[in-house]
Amino acid sequence: MIDTDIKLQWHLDALPAGTLTPLQGFFGRLPVDPYIQGSFRQRRYGRVEKEGSRFQPLDNGVFFQAAAINKFLGDVPRTYAELEPAFVAHPSFIQLLKLFARHTRLEDGQAIGIHQMRIVTGEGESVPPAPEGVHQDGFDFIGVFFCGSEGVSGGALQLYHGLKEQPFFQQQLNVGEYLILDDRRFYHNAAPILPLGTDRGHWDVIVLTA
Repeated sequence: MIDTDIKLQWHLDALPAGTLTPLQGFFGRLPVDPYIQGSFRQRRYGRVEKEGSRFQPLDNGVFFQAAAINKFLGDVPRTYAELEPAFVAHPSFIQLLKLFARHTRLEDGQAIGIHQMRIVTGEGESVPPAPEGVHQDGFDFIGVFFCGSEGVSGGALQLYHGLKEQPFFQQQLNVGEYLILDDRRFYHNAAPILPLGTDRGHWDVIVLTA
């Protein structure tokens, strides 16, 4: 379980330079998200369980959010392609899990959801990373780890105190930077991804949930 009395509200930080470089090749093999129209989002999903300093892979199961939480895909049972075993076992990814567990004070037996995503855009396209717009995900905590981009701009992460307010935080992350936040306390979104030229570009992120 999670210690719900912890004081974390939101935390912005960065991993040591080069930590995420070994993971970037895994994003080129992501399948298209079958639950949205178009091919702009590619995605895999998985879960692990914290056991001391280790994280044991769990069955993917069915990912589900109620309509009250997700007005775009709420009440839709979703089954995504599994994460690649080499990705889950990679030391760089394990480092992400340890950071997330430490910041949120996860106890043994707690499951962590893993969303590996690539947003793809081409000439003249403006793509929203989160089609549902400003939202909460229905968890206690989420962590957003920016893994890199090519040929695009935009994607600034935004935090809100309420649905009808302006963001009090807005920042485009650099590779290796991450934001962990209390999903019960804040709403969040990401600005549209914009192409820099005529070729296809991409924006890569790992989202952890607990």
